[in-house]
Amino acid sequence: MREYGERFGLRTLVETGTYYGEMVAAMRREFERIYSIEFVPELAERAQRKFARDTHIRIFCGDSRVVMPEVLALLDTPALFWLDAGYYGWVGKQGDQQRLSAELEMILGHRFAHIILLDDARGLTGRDGIPSVRDVKEHIEAKFPTRKVEVQYDILRVT
Repeated sequence: MREYGERFGLRTLVETGTYYGEMVAAMRREFERIYSIEFVPELAERAQRKFARDTHIRIFCGDSRVVMPEVLALLDTPALFWLDAGYYGWVGKQGDQQRLSAELEMILGHRFAHIILLDDARGLTGRDGIPSVRDVKEHIEAKFPTRKVEVQYDILRVT
């Protein structure tokens, strides 16, 4: 995260899947602004309490398909997006896989050329309604031809 923030001169981090706030805590001093979206109300409330004193951190509660437009409206420069695959329920195949495609469309269609890192690329299996890495790569590169998609260390990277 730090490397991509520095490489692309990004001062804002946007995360989906706050969970216990580990990534927010690890990056709290690396970014000027951090926005994190958590679907589970109890986890969002816990993170809001945890980061209440950090005025540059804002925790949102809700489905990212609903909350992401609000977060994107706050951005006045390109941002680094950390999309946590666990947020999509891939491990248990219980999550809503449409959430990923909706997020990608919103982020890539936004006015800035944001950088996206998607954790746990191995979850893109191409089975049970889940797209494959190849499907995601081909879709992004066809619809957004200036974008490059690669996977390194189990992280799908859209630059």
